[in-house]
Amino acid sequence: MNALSHRSFRWLAPAAAVLAALLLWQLVTAGGLFRADQFPTMTNTMIALGKAVATPQYWAAIGATVQAWFLGLVIASALAITIGSALAFSDFAFRSAASVIEIFKAIPAIAILPLVILVMGSTLPMKVFLIAFGVFWPLVIQVIYGVRSMDPTVLDTSKALGVRGVRRFFTVVIPSASPYIATGLRIASASALILAVVSELVGGAAGIGRNILQAQNGGTSAYPVMYAYIITAGLIGIVLTGAFFLLERNVMHWHESQRNIRSNNEGVRK
Repeated sequence: MNALSHRSFRWLAPAAAVLAALLLWQLVTAGGLFRADQFPTMTNTMIALGKAVATPQYWAAIGATVQAWFLGLVIASALAITIGSALAFSDFAFRSAASVIEIFKAIPAIAILPLVILVMGSTLPMKVFLIAFGVFWPLVIQVIYGVRSMDPTVLDTSKALGVRGVRRFFTVVIPSASPYIATGLRIASASALILAVVSELVGGAAGIGRNILQAQNGGTSAYPVMYAYIITAGLIGIVLTGAFFLLERNVMHWHESQRNIRSNNEGVRK
């Protein structure tokens, strides 16, 4: 398969799969398998989506959701990288904190939502806190394992060269643990978006989730609008995941994992 054919296949295959799914959606709804009050047709949903895109409320909802996603993810990432690195360098601290991390990781973030709403109300800080809480625990585990998997020779060499403190953290520790951190961030990104939408659905804060709830409460005629916002949430998730893949590929172009991916792609093109 030459390079042009391989590139075309990579783009056409996903597009064909999406088109097939949309056609199947239209067939099962227009054919009577589902009633209109159960599941709207694909065409009605796309019409509703097109109308929603032309309204400022649509973009305001997206902005509110993405803002909470971004702030929650940034706060959780900063805390996870700092605390995870500190725990990884101390066996005693790691053993002491491991059980606490596992306990809190097992608590669904949505379970504390009523308490968070009671304290903070249906506000942006409520969403940010919930996202940061839910994302922090799995991410800090990735950081700990990433730092602990660092080659001891690299650490000893940095000490011998006098690289210490903050400089060693940014030039040795973070690059060495970057594959684990990158994987954790990619997974955390999707989790953060889910928590943002759920907090809006249940907590009533501004965003895509609240618009979905309002459309649901609007009756059968508003169901296409509800599914239009659900599709919007899915599209945002795809865009964010793709952005993290591109960021990982460009920022970590020096790492062995990315070199192997490039070598495999070149082999397929040949």
